[in-house]
Amino acid sequence: MSTLVVTHLNHDLQNRRSYVNFVWSDDPAKRLGLEVPYGTTLDDAERAANIAVQSLSDELVAATIELPQQKG
Repeated sequence: MSTLVVTHLNHDLQNRRSYVNFVWSDDPAKRLGLEVPYGTTLDDAERAANIAVQSLSDELVAATIELPQQKG
């Protein structure tokens, strides 16, 4: 089982968006950034991060993978 460590909580004030950034504990070269509700506080960052990861996981499970269309 992987552990994702939250390394950053950023707020884009102009666009009213917030993001969490992660690294994998066993492979810090692996990084991920996800949007969380705007204004998420440090106290709520772990809960918001878990929801964002679960949402991404659900989206990936439902995704299809295809090659780009060949031109010509």
